[in-house]
Amino acid sequence: MKKILLFLCVLTSGFAFSQPTDGDIFMPEANVIERPATIAQAQPSFESVIVSGFKTGNALKIALYFGDNVDLSITGKANLYSKSQAQQILKTFFTENKSDQFKIIHKKNTDSGEYFIGELTTTAKKSFRVTINSKMNKGKKTITSLTIEEN
Repeated sequence: MKKILLFLCVLTSGFAFSQPTDGDIFMPEANVIERPATIAQAQPSFESVIVSGFKTGNALKIALYFGDNVDLSITGKANLYSKSQAQQILKTFFTENKSDQFKIIHKKNTDSGEYFIGELTTTAKKSFRVTINSKMNKGKKTITSLTIEEN
């Protein structure tokens, strides 16, 4: 009798988990979850931020990479400025000279840092030569000097 009851329990439990099918096996689509970008992927490169900052005339974007003190020379006026002073001077430059185009014409990596030479064209068709020197400081690239001179 125990064997018959055991057989009936096994048989009925098998029916409880079975599902009718029309012959096609249905597999629901798996939800694909994309991984968030890593820090290296999410942050734009130093070069791309600088190019974008000069193209749009965005002094704040460029100033993000200023060191505590920046050797700034804009159209002959040169001095060592704090980060905030240098940002204000650069902002004034962009107010007076609306950016139209910026392109890097030369770049070089050295042991101590990196430098760029670029050409800035304004909406008034003025052309400026831009030289940027940067170095690594606490794992972050910082601009140590920025020169903008009329071509």
